[in-house]
Parts: sequence; C-alpha cells; structure tokens
Amino acid sequence: MEDGGLIVHLVTALLAALVGAAVALRLRQPLIVGYILAGVAIGPFTPGIIGKTEAIAELAEVGIVFLMFVIGVQLSLRELLRASKIAVVGGLAQVLVMIGLGYVVGRALGWSDLQAYAFGAVISNSSSTVLGKLLSDRGELDSRHARLGLAWSSVQDISSVVIVAILAFASPNARAMGPLLGKAALFFFVIMPLAFWVLPWVLRRASAFRSREFFALAVITLALTMAGGASLLGVSLALGAFLTGVVIGESDLAHRVLGDATPIRDVFSGVFFVSIGMLLDPRFLVDSWALVLLTVSMIVLVKGAVTTVLARLLGCSTRLAVLIGAGLAQSAEFSFLLARIGLEEGALTTPIFNLLLSATVVTILLSPLVNAAAPVLLRRIMGGRLELAEAAAGAHLEKHAIVCGYGRVGSIVCALLERHQRPFVVIEEDLKLVETLRARGITALFGDAGIPAVLESAHLRSASLLVLCMPERMATRRALEHAKEVNQTVVVLARTHSADDRRFLRDKGAQEAVVGELELALELGRAALARFEIDAEVIEESIGEARRSAEL
Repeated sequence: MEDGGLIVHLVTALLAALVGAAVALRLRQPLIVGYILAGVAIGPFTPGIIGKTEAIAELAEVGIVFLMFVIGVQLSLRELLRASKIAVVGGLAQVLVMIGLGYVVGRALGWSDLQAYAFGAVISNSSSTVLGKLLSDRGELDSRHARLGLAWSSVQDISSVVIVAILAFASPNARAMGPLLGKAALFFFVIMPLAFWVLPWVLRRASAFRSREFFALAVITLALTMAGGASLLGVSLALGAFLTGVVIGESDLAHRVLGDATPIRDVFSGVFFVSIGMLLDPRFLVDSWALVLLTVSMIVLVKGAVTTVLARLLGCSTRLAVLIGAGLAQSAEFSFLLARIGLEEGALTTPIFNLLLSATVVTILLSPLVNAAAPVLLRRIMGGRLELAEAAAGAHLEKHAIVCGYGRVGSIVCALLERHQRPFVVIEEDLKLVETLRARGITALFGDAGIPAVLESAHLRSASLLVLCMPERMATRRALEHAKEVNQTVVVLARTHSADDRRFLRDKGAQEAVVGELELALELGRAALARFEIDAEVIEESIGEARRSAEL
C-alpha cells in the first residue's frame, strides 16, 4: 500500500476514519478520539495495514482548510471584533508566558538556548482546528467561550509568524528575517483587506449563473486558493482558511456557502485527525514516558492555568475563563509546523522533535476529557459560591420567570415577557451585559446558571417558569436537574441543538425542548402551505404530524 496511488491513500484514510468514528459513537466518545486512534492503528509504528503518512498528510490539509473555513463562515466578524481586547492581549501575553516557561524547563533539562526557545514556542500554540471541531461536536459554537477561544487561538497563530521568523533568524541554518515578515505583512495588510471586496463580489457573480454546481466549485476554489496563498506567504493554512471564512461569513451568501462547504469539511476533517494519529509512536511514549508526561503537563495544566488566569484578569467571569482555558489546553497543527521548522532549521534535535510530536498528539486525545471535566472543576472550585455583582435578584419575587442567557435567543424571550409586563429575572455570565440590563431597570444576575447557588439566588423555589437559552449543552442539563430537584412545579423550557438532546431534556422533566433548526423548518413549511391557501386547521394538523415524526 506504500506505493499505491492517491485514491488508495484516500480510501485507506477514509476507511480508518469510518471505523474509528463507528467505535467512538458506539462507546459514546468524541469523534476526534476515534479518528486519532484509527490513525495510530494504520500508522507506520503499529502492525497491520499501513498507510503512507506523507500522502495522507497532504490529503489532510484539505480537511484543515474546510474545517477552519466553515468555522470562520459561522462566526460573526462583529463578535470576533468585540472579543478583540481579551483575545489580543490575552493571546499575546499567554504566548510570551509559555515561551518563557518552556525556555526555563528546556534549560533545566540541559538543552541549548535555541532548543529551549523552540520548545516553549511549540507548546505556546493551541489548535483552532481541534477547538473548532470539539465545540462543533458539542453544539457550542454559538457560545461566548467559543468565540473568545477561537479569537484567542487566531491571535496565537498570527503571533507564530514572528516566532517562526525569530527561529529562522537564530537557527544554525539562518535565513533573512525580512522576507519572512514581508510576505506575512503582504497577506495581512494587502490581500485580506482586498478580500473583503473581492470575495463577496466573486461569489455574487458566481451565484448569478443560477447553477449550484458552479457556485460550489467557486466556493471550493476560493477557500483552497486563499488558504494556499496564505501558506505560501508564511501564514498557516488554518489561519488563512479561517480568515477567508470570516470574510465570506459577512456576505449575504454565507448560508449558501455553508451548505456547499460543510459536507466536504465533515469528510476531510476525519482524514486530518487520522493523519495526526499516524504520527504517534507508542514505543516512544513508553520509552520516554517521563518527558512526555512533563510536556503534556506543560501544555494541558500549565497552559490551561495561564490562559484561565489571564482571561480572568482581563475581565472574564470565572466560569468563562475556565472554559476558555480548558478549550485551549492542547496543541495541534501549527505546533507540528513549528516543530517541523525547528527540526529543518537545526534548532531541534530528532529526539526533542519526537517528544513534542508525541505530547501534542496526547493533548488532542485528552482535549475532550479536559473540556468535559471543566464544568465539574468549576462546581468544586466555586463550591456553590455566587459570582454576582450584587447580592440578590429582588426581595420578594414570586411566580416569575427566570431566563438563563441573554443572547440572540434569550433577548427575544425577555422582550416578549417585558412587552406583556410579566416578571422575570435574567441570569447572564457577561458582566457588561448585566450592567446594561440593570441600567434599563431589568433584574439581572451575573453568574453561571449551571451552578445551583446562582439559580437559587434568582428565587428558583418560587418561580413558575425557567427558560434555558444558553448554547452550552452541559450547563443546560445541570440547570434543569437542579430546578426539578428543588421545585417540582416549575415549568422548564429549553433551547437545544439536536433531537437526541431534546429527548434527554424531556426525559429529565423539561416541558419543552426546542430544536432551533426543526422550528425554523416548520415555520417555513407553515408559510409555504399558507401561500397555497390551504386551510389553517389543516396546516396546523400537518405541522403537528411533522413535529411528532421528527421526535421519533
């Protein structure tokens, strides 16, 4: 199979991804874990079927491009700009701190100054690709910690351009720093500004042909061209694809772009994570377990803690800071690139390169566990302590509604309650938003609705309605479980992202769990049938049948 053609290598990677995904789903584990373990199984360091690492790695680059491109399209540029202070200051500070700590550890291990610097540089970077995939699988891309985490990781990627330039300048095979920085500046300050005008213009012209096939071809070509151009100019494929998606996401054709790019992303992202698994040598893990453990601890524990502290100092709530820290407590594709450059430039020896490679893969495997453990850690470190800017929500609230989350969904619910003069309390983790609501005379609490004490402070025991509008699935589940423990009569309405989660919430006592995509489809169907002048009662009956069918 080593000498097989491109189709053979693609089929090998896809079959491995398929088997790994099936096993992960059967064991109720994140798909990333299944993909990576499948890559280990077909890698050159384990017996059995062996895929060609170089060929599959090249195919995996397509997965990086479309995974980050789709994430960029889904995120709002306005939201990213709103996160700029925390992301830019926090991201740059975290990179500097981790390089410093990595340098100290490297010197303590007896490495040279350059090797210690390269070690710190590699562990300082977190993966937008891993974070985006994990958040997408958990249905949390709309959450604030997702937006901040992806923006933070993008700042790390941008800073890595300077890191690479320093590495190239200081290495034994030194090259001129000027051309490296010049090419990166060309991408950020010339190509990207032009892209805000050129890319939407090209897509509008492509859509004018009224051919879905032609439009899909244009989308794929633009994504790969921009990502490839970024790579040629010294910027990572992932960052180039992500920024391209952000630009296109601001156009009125973003929905069509998502429809064409998402299936490609789903296929090739699996190939990407399989290619990562193929790099892992189990024997090296066993032989150098102490060094691997140390490096993994630096990436997961130390970097996670540094990120959390910095986010907290920059004004994030404890909950938000911990979730950002957990999301960024890993490394992946750009860390591989930095390590590879360090090896090629003579800044890293082969054993150190293998150490960084192995530890990075391990952090990807641990990433789902770390993110799942973060809410549990939050409950322990807070110990029921309220994170409120003021002590209480009101002296004698009764028969009121508690709205958890004041985002795009929660704000509309609150507006309707306010219009009909119904009493309600808002629980929100954005302190600035809480202060704005209080200035408008709305009772608002600053805290995490998934923490029982926060719900209690909103007078949960006397409330008649609990509306869970948070995008985070686990926080919604915790709030529901506690609400039903202390107030059996409270009516719980929840937002959710999938039919499986809807069934779970209904089984746990929610009177209604609304799947956004389902309700959107039903409302569009209702409007379509009304246009054909079908009787209103018949329409309602058909909508009811469609809703019941979707629940099965």
